[in-house]
Amino acid sequence: MHGVNSSGFEPPLTRARTRALALSGNNAGRSVSVADNKEKQKLSLQDLDLDTLSMIFCHLKLRDIRSLQMVSTRLHDVIKQDNALAKAWYRQFSSSHQEQLRMAMATKNENQIRAWFESFSNDQALVNSFADHRTEGFYLPGLLFFTKTELMSKCDTFELVTKAAIDKTYKANSTASFDEHMRMFRLSSLHSVVISADGRYLVTANGDDTANIFRCKADGTWEKKTNIPHTGRLRKVIFSPDSQHIVTTIGSHGQKIYIHRCNKSWEPNITISHRGWITSVSFSADSQHLVTAGLDTVVKIHSQKEDQSWELTATLPRTSVYSANFSTDGCHLVTACSDKMARVYSKKDGGLWEEKDAIPHNGPVLSASFSADGRYVVSASEDCKAKIYEKQSDGSWKENTVTQHWNTVNLATFSPDSRHLVTASEDGTVKICSRKASGLWEERASFSHKFLIESAAFSPDGRHVLTNAYHKKTVKIIGQQDDGSWSEKATIVHDVVVTSATFNADGSQVITSSEDGIVKIIELRRYHSWSVVTE
Repeated sequence: MHGVNSSGFEPPLTRARTRALALSGNNAGRSVSVADNKEKQKLSLQDLDLDTLSMIFCHLKLRDIRSLQMVSTRLHDVIKQDNALAKAWYRQFSSSHQEQLRMAMATKNENQIRAWFESFSNDQALVNSFADHRTEGFYLPGLLFFTKTELMSKCDTFELVTKAAIDKTYKANSTASFDEHMRMFRLSSLHSVVISADGRYLVTANGDDTANIFRCKADGTWEKKTNIPHTGRLRKVIFSPDSQHIVTTIGSHGQKIYIHRCNKSWEPNITISHRGWITSVSFSADSQHLVTAGLDTVVKIHSQKEDQSWELTATLPRTSVYSANFSTDGCHLVTACSDKMARVYSKKDGGLWEEKDAIPHNGPVLSASFSADGRYVVSASEDCKAKIYEKQSDGSWKENTVTQHWNTVNLATFSPDSRHLVTASEDGTVKICSRKASGLWEERASFSHKFLIESAAFSPDGRHVLTNAYHKKTVKIIGQQDDGSWSEKATIVHDVVVTSATFNADGSQVITSSEDGIVKIIELRRYHSWSVVTE
């Protein structure tokens, strides 16, 4: 399979235009024709050989190739033979996200690939084919993910199977005082759980101020490798995108940040200090930079040197910042500020940063982030709005679409393929918006929890969303159906409040933590009464 150039934003192919293209031989402004000794004879697109069609497909978007499928049986067969849909789907992701998908596949052996597909398909020929060729071709991870995603989209509901439960409970005796019971409850609670992008490691942030490190064994079970004790309240743990570092934050107000190198004794190799509550910690897509922000009005950027040590490379003084995130290419930064602004910075030559634009709100901005393709930025605010801005040809940002809620919008984030957006609000609703062919965004679905939504996150394939409501015991899994609509596909229930929920590296499992100190690793499967239809 060949690498392709997918730059630019081509206009969509309507069905009528696609048929005209197929009959005329015109594509992207080009006319394909040959001349014989008698006369010039114009060829149809359908008359071209597989290699030529494959090259053409490389320059089309997913929706365009789907349209071509409907033109004729031959084009349908050629597209299937070339795996053109899977390639176009894969090209939608940034190079860094493609690398994460490749990492997720690289860690799977033949039996794991089989189990991964058998959870959604009865087609043994399909399963055998993928298991036998799991290491071949640049596009194979894309083909695997695309096929699995298509199978999952045909499910109306998921069956949930608990694969593992990690129990970390401190038990007080029956005669213990109320204070003793509360202390034991705090020690047993889990603030959050995170998993590395390669799926090898899982880390829990515990109420006893330790971070427990677990490693996935070949049979899919988890074993504890070590723990990292902290002096102060452990608040948060995150992984770098390349799975080489974890970051922990501590303090009664989250005042210190430690960067640990994975599997190298897990000792911190740098400590970053803030004078106030730390509100945001995030890596660049290439894992070479870390941006931290807090209520001390300072944004700090640390960068990794060639010897793998870290150094402070930039400081951006500003009002209190609630979130700070890099663009995928690492050249831009967006901050969500308490002064009712989301600010976009760009890196100049020499590594200096300058403010390029600002997105105004009528209330403090709580989150802001870029789409993976760098074309959009979204900000969420206490003014009940999420604003989507689009980058212009001169580098400025212009308002594109505004999503309205009835209460504070706590967060808004794009899917990894930049095609969808999820917003989470204190009005208890989650809204999913999708990008239209015109580049504008429209609301496609809304789901209610009846309590304020604390978190919402997309799966690695961009087709599923996890939502977690504040002080609730349930997590909802929302998925895109085969027809493009969105529906609730499963609900995960804990006995006590859920503190975090995340997808694993390949999107086949959901990992949750709760206040009773239990981590659940739950596999998504097709519902037993449903039969998969395969081509």
